[in-house]
Amino acid sequence: ERAAPGPKAARSSAAEPATVVGRTLRLGCNEWQPYVGAAGAPEEGFAVDLTREALRRMGWKLDFRTRPWARCLEEMRRGTLDGVLCAYRVPERRWVFGRVPLGLGPEWSDEFVILRRRGSAWRYRSPEDLKSARLALVSGYVYPEPIAGRLRAGGSGLALVTGDDPTTRLLELVAMGRAEATVEQRLPLEAVLSSRPDLRSKVEEVGTLPGWRVYVALRPDYPNAEAVMRELDRRLLEVYRSAEFGRILGRYGLRPAASAPGPTAGGHVPAP
Repeated sequence: ERAAPGPKAARSSAAEPATVVGRTLRLGCNEWQPYVGAAGAPEEGFAVDLTREALRRMGWKLDFRTRPWARCLEEMRRGTLDGVLCAYRVPERRWVFGRVPLGLGPEWSDEFVILRRRGSAWRYRSPEDLKSARLALVSGYVYPEPIAGRLRAGGSGLALVTGDDPTTRLLELVAMGRAEATVEQRLPLEAVLSSRPDLRSKVEEVGTLPGWRVYVALRPDYPNAEAVMRELDRRLLEVYRSAEFGRILGRYGLRPAASAPGPTAGGHVPAP
């Protein structure tokens, strides 16, 4: 997505450093636990907490807003959001991305899981089988091939969902038989299934695809965007290296990937 035309981006200069005190960054995302929860909730998600702490170290504040993903994209185009959390860094998106991901560590990445309804006649043997399956997907998301090709072709045979909690809706469509399968990253998938045993009993994992990291991204006309993202990257690395990182993850029953690749009690960290 490319932001709508707007005022020319302010040029970087020594007179306007990225760390100006009092600036507020308006970022949106749909609910995608444990990365992102509802804005204002006691637990807004560890990606929100990571970003807020990094911005605090810059002297900035975070104005986080829960939105359906498609609405986040529209608000970025209109300039009422400065950017988004947990975006995939792919060529289709002409945004200003950071280089430090949001995750269980700066080198960690999740994987895509393919699920079908238990007892379904549909079989998964290779990614080729995703070319014709009735898939439940999230509107506005970017997916790996061959799913991306189907979306470019118009999305025939796909059930597209939106809303603030799309992962749950994906699983519900598969559980009801309205889609043969869905594809979602493991961490948010396990977060939903751990709280919805009714859904866990109706779906099953049949395969995986290599995962992608997720990042903070700003609209391309955001003033001084490149300098802001460079400073945010530097501060995110500080947070990852600090004791605060473990405390942030601990609020969600998670641990840093490097020291604990398996789940904590009650947590959702996938097995390696």
